[in-house]
Amino acid sequence: MRRLLVTLLVLTALGIAIAALGFVLSGHRAPRMMAGDRVVMVALGGELEDYRASAPVAWLAEREPLHLAGLWRSLAAIRDDASVRAVAVRILDSGFGMAKAQEVRRQLAAVIDAGKPVACYLDTAGEGTNGTLEYFLATACSEISLSPLGELNLLGLHANSLFLRGSLDKLRIEPSFLAVGRYKSAAETFTERQHSASSRAALEAVVGGYYDQIVAAVAAARGLAPDAVRALVDVAPLSAEQALAASLVDRIEYPDEFRSRLEAEHAGASWQELADYDGGRPRVGGSQAVAIVFAQGAIVRGSGGVDPWTREMFIGSDGLGELLSELADDDAVRAVVLRVDSGGGSALASDLLHRRVELLRQKKPVVVSMSDLAASGGYYLAAKASRILAEPGTLTGSIGVVGGKLATGRFEEELLGVTRDAVSRGAHADLYSSRRPFDEEERRLLGARMEEIYRRFIAVVADGRSLPTSAVERVAEGRIWTGENAREHGLVDELGGFDAALAAARELAGLGADEGAVRFYPRSRGFLEWLAESQPPAFGGELARLAALLRAARAPGALELPAGFRELTRPF
Repeated sequence: MRRLLVTLLVLTALGIAIAALGFVLSGHRAPRMMAGDRVVMVALGGELEDYRASAPVAWLAEREPLHLAGLWRSLAAIRDDASVRAVAVRILDSGFGMAKAQEVRRQLAAVIDAGKPVACYLDTAGEGTNGTLEYFLATACSEISLSPLGELNLLGLHANSLFLRGSLDKLRIEPSFLAVGRYKSAAETFTERQHSASSRAALEAVVGGYYDQIVAAVAAARGLAPDAVRALVDVAPLSAEQALAASLVDRIEYPDEFRSRLEAEHAGASWQELADYDGGRPRVGGSQAVAIVFAQGAIVRGSGGVDPWTREMFIGSDGLGELLSELADDDAVRAVVLRVDSGGGSALASDLLHRRVELLRQKKPVVVSMSDLAASGGYYLAAKASRILAEPGTLTGSIGVVGGKLATGRFEEELLGVTRDAVSRGAHADLYSSRRPFDEEERRLLGARMEEIYRRFIAVVADGRSLPTSAVERVAEGRIWTGENAREHGLVDELGGFDAALAAARELAGLGADEGAVRFYPRSRGFLEWLAESQPPAFGGELARLAALLRAARAPGALELPAGFRELTRPF
């Protein structure tokens, strides 16, 4: 322990020194306040998390990547900012899903509705890959420019699920899983070589729903008939000239020509990057507030947080639960928007969190806003909110249970020559041993327990959504739904994003349309936590291990989204 503490202090001092040196060398600067007219530049690409708290000392960190909450806040300010003449957007390869793309499109459209043009530039919509999501984003803009050698890879949708059963058989690793719900297919990655009939039907329904949403959006934005858009998809990829002739883009030009043209159109306006735009800072004053709480990642027991090695995010039953309890007791917070982006995880952790949401709702309104994912455990913790909103492309539902293990005994003995000699007491002492599959008696016992969890899940949803148990059972069995279909089945109240969720929270709290400051949670990280998360493993290994010990997160459990559907939250 002493060695760990000494290492911690040394690495902390070294981290501060390196950060200070980086600050000096990089010329890192705070956002600039600007006077006069301006054009705001936005770069959209890569991963787009819903939210990430800022570093505790802003100048110690590199400029933080754009997150969806910050983009929403800035674009909302731009709509009302008379000094902003226009927005110029450069769309790069994107690493987020359909629901986030729909939120971004809506925000860009709102800027246009406020009388400010939004010009979008694409180097290409897919270079050697599918560019459907990038083009879908671009169609929200007033105009679209494409580089001369760019392509329009409006190829449609392709969900290619991975199955490991063949590899496991070669390695003599035996998958031993159980599921409740004929569509609850998370374990099929390990148990099958291809989709079961039920999981394929569910996946095809989601892909078909996404495809129809994209076709309708592109057709409306570009003034084309839906059948014409489908025909263009089927002949893609398209060259820049073909895209222009098909009215899918407005101009072919290089980036410098795009910039020069807009500078001429908005003569006298200065250009400013979104990260430097000062109008989007949150209003933190006032005696009343609406809290927006971000719940992102797998649901686990413990404090949750961010894994320093993989950057994976976790929703902790203790961490998020304590925050919800604090907000329940905060008289200044009149309502809570819980933004969920999770494919599930531990059944126990999900149940503990659903109870915290239920207790919070007894004191003030709780509105759930669903992001790319709010499925399985992610839906469980949302079920008892005052109101639930989703994007049309949100993946939700998956009301079912799955669990099991990979038995490695034959792999160890037959391939590695490893043997073990165990001593135990109790008929099922080695129930969860990774050495062997479950036997029939164990499968019976575990199946009964999983059925109990499933019945509990059904009851929570029925109570939270004021639906008969039979109605929930019809849409359960592990079936994944898009937000659009979930609304039709009563699992979601309405479609919409941040603006609609905030409006609903204010309405339920009896606040005016613009009344109450908006506060984002969780708040900024502490310095040591930030330092541990910010360092690569080679530098921050000891800090990472310390953070893991303090966090004590558990592995995801019975409520988990099938792998095939997770792929749909990434680029098409």
